[in-house]
Amino acid sequence: MTSANGSSQQVEVMLPSRLLFLGVPDAILMELAGDLPFEQKDIDELSTAVIEACTNAMEHGNGMEQERRVELHFRFAPDEIRVTVLDQGAGFDFRNWQPPDGLMRERGRGITIMREFTDELTFDHAPDGRFRVQLVKRHPRQD
Repeated sequence: MTSANGSSQQVEVMLPSRLLFLGVPDAILMELAGDLPFEQKDIDELSTAVIEACTNAMEHGNGMEQERRVELHFRFAPDEIRVTVLDQGAGFDFRNWQPPDGLMRERGRGITIMREFTDELTFDHAPDGRFRVQLVKRHPRQD
């Protein structure tokens, strides 16, 4: 999904903090990334990572309070897909986060999954104070 000059296209979405809406970012990625030169495996991995980020935003950031929104910004370009997820929570101490012991745990694997399925993953606070997660999947260069 690029313009005639090859520049990126953007989509923004606001979701209530209800797990029912986790299919929305997946549908957006599947529909719009299909026009880019990415392998389906890469799109699937990014989708899984974005769903994890949205789940964390709804549960931990917004406390499942339906009036609190999760905001998503998608940027589609031929060389990368960038997704930003913002919630209205205080965030967590991402600088000192440690992965949980044992990958077979029922909970606590989301950040590990996001790291494994993206080329770049950052956590910070947006200028307005909201907690922000940025996920990037880059297209491998064709030599």
